Amino acid sequence: MKRLLPIALLLMACAPAVRPQPVQVWEGSARVLLTVQQYRLTFTVNPVNYALSGTLANLSSGDRFEATGTLLPGTDATELSVQVTLGNVPRLNAGILGFGISGVALKSDAFLSGQVRGELFDGSLRVNGIRYPLMLRRVQ
Repeated sequence: MKRLLPIALLLMACAPAVRPQPVQVWEGSARVLLTVQQYRLTFTVNPVNYALSGTLANLSSGDRFEATGTLLPGTDATELSVQVTLGNVPRLNAGILGFGISGVALKSDAFLSGQVRGELFDGSLRVNGIRYPLMLRRVQ
């Protein structure tokens, strides 16, 4: 038992230290289906594999979506690619004259992509195959 203690201490010293990941908050707007929508993207990035995880909130409608993707560093800009998914949202269950539908989501998934230069994200939000320009500014 006394021999294992120095080995255990050595192994613990070699383990990487857990560093808290800073939370980034970005806000901006996009014109989606003829109306201007306000968005807030909140996420953290794993510095080892550049994996991004967080949420995209539509401040205009109050909807909140899960966001997963990557934030890859580049020479002149950083590439952001995020899949925006529904998570827990209301689903439609309806029937007329014996024919019905169930489990249809009332909202759609989306894909957010673009480039980060300094405090500005310039990209697009693709919803149902249609791209909408989106500009976000870093808040935190």
